[in-house]
Amino acid sequence: MKKLSKILLGTFFLMILFSTITSFNVVAVGDPDEVVEVPGDTYPAHIQTNTMTMFRFRERTQLRVEANVNLDVDFDCEALKIGAKDFALEIEGTEDLQMTMTCTEEQKELGLLMGYTYQIRNRNRYQYQEGFVVDIECDGTFTRARLSIRVTNENRVGQWAYYDEAKEEWVSVPTTIEDGYLTAEVSHFSTWTILIPDYTVLIIFVL
Repeated sequence: MKKLSKILLGTFFLMILFSTITSFNVVAVGDPDEVVEVPGDTYPAHIQTNTMTMFRFRERTQLRVEANVNLDVDFDCEALKIGAKDFALEIEGTEDLQMTMTCTEEQKELGLLMGYTYQIRNRNRYQYQEGFVVDIECDGTFTRARLSIRVTNENRVGQWAYYDEAKEEWVSVPTTIEDGYLTAEVSHFSTWTILIPDYTVLIIFVL
């Protein structure tokens, strides 16, 4: 019995150690260390290591960025169309990175329009109503990243999804609510947005 207890105890500590090693360094979206007011739509920024910087475009759209490496980011954000949104990007990398981040209300080139319904890779139907699309390009490699957007009554059941250019379709990823934000851990950058499950078909089937 004692031997079994020691084995179970050892297994428990190994699980804790593994969880600690593999967990994301940044556990939640916190208050920014710096706030930059941007009166226009574009802004070139240098973000220092481990410094959460919030860029507020036209006093509306807030983009928070933090990384464990230095970042040079060229922002392009159509804040007048997007309106009040609070988005956060956290990056874990091994070298300094150069990036571009383009934020739009819709993505017409990809067929992403407000109010439209889409069937994605898992064959489920989703609606686009978030009014926020972020296209991120990175010149360099990173270990992983976290995307977050503030939860509202409208997007509470939403999921982060990216556009697969090779297959020309949207792909949803596991999404959780953490400290009031819809959050997803990702291993690549692309065009990302929030899609809402369409329950219309299910309701009709039940009725």
